[in-house]
Amino acid sequence: MNFATATEKQLELLRAIADFAKKSAELETQYAEGASLRIRQRVDDHALLVEAHKLQDILMRTDTDGRDFVQVNFQDGTKILVTERLIGFKPVLRRASVANLAKLPRVVTTPDLVSVLEALEDAAEVADRDLSMLRELFDSILCGAEKVGFDVAKERVWLLPYLSTSPGLRANA
Repeated sequence: MNFATATEKQLELLRAIADFAKKSAELETQYAEGASLRIRQRVDDHALLVEAHKLQDILMRTDTDGRDFVQVNFQDGTKILVTERLIGFKPVLRRASVANLAKLPRVVTTPDLVSVLEALEDAAEVADRDLSMLRELFDSILCGAEKVGFDVAKERVWLLPYLSTSPGLRANA
């Protein structure tokens, strides 16, 4: 990508994101080719490429516990939250229903995939009726991660043993 495709404002926004992330011991930043910033989460090694020409604006915010974070708004309407440890994003359901939307967290992170996988394993072994809901949750986190630019191909394979299982019947992979 060429620096000419990003406006000066977009370059300033990218620098502000980099400055915030550089203060974290849990995030690693590196400017990539052109006007792009690669942010890697040390906790799970997932990285995201933020391209300046796609930025709309950023908001410096504080959560209810008093911790600062950056809300990054992209021109396509996508948003991410850059915290001191992780990059948060909105989960995306393939088949939206009101009941499912009500159960989804507003913001998730890639490490949430491990937690949901553990719950899936437990549910599959004890014939839990929540197995299908957990599969949807896992998939919605995957879809949200992909939408913002994370590569979660490895994690998508984790779901395969649970796609054709009924509660209590775990498929062999």
